[in-house]
Amino acid sequence: MLDAKTEYWFPMRVTYGRQNLVKDFLDTLAIRTFLPTVERTWREGSRIRHGRVPAISNLLFVRSAKVTLDNLKHTRIEAEPLRYMTRPITAAPDSLREIITVPDKQMDNFIRISEAPDDQRTFLSAADLQGHPGDTVVVTSGPFAGIEGIIKRINGNRRVVVEIAGVAGVCINFVPSRFIIRKD
Repeated sequence: MLDAKTEYWFPMRVTYGRQNLVKDFLDTLAIRTFLPTVERTWREGSRIRHGRVPAISNLLFVRSAKVTLDNLKHTRIEAEPLRYMTRPITAAPDSLREIITVPDKQMDNFIRISEAPDDQRTFLSAADLQGHPGDTVVVTSGPFAGIEGIIKRINGNRRVVVEIAGVAGVCINFVPSRFIIRKD
């Protein structure tokens, strides 16, 4: 059960692609947020545009106390699009649901990989992460030293993945095998 006054990382759905607007609003209130982005090129009419766009549509990570978020959602129109993500407590079809939170260490690893250049990482949806769980490993050297994740086979290659269960994940595109040790 969540303590309403303790700060957690909440992965939140933001309806209708308004995550940039909600992020800007929360930033003005000094509430920590994280929006994973990627560099994209797209066509608008006859013009070609370049810019950073959200990597995972309708997803924003917010670090706050639940009571603060609930208050904002009920009193400020700018926070109205925020929706908690939930998961079933048990496998029963009529099971109660709990709000998903992300541990600080896991979120720090996710942010660290997400801020790497686009060619060094790939974002994955929850569907991409289904399958057999791999070994838990730690990267020992290189730019991702200290990252803890799991080994998954992505597009035929073994990759180190930081997974946020039921939400999304990000994988490091290449880590030499000598830089990886299995965690017991």
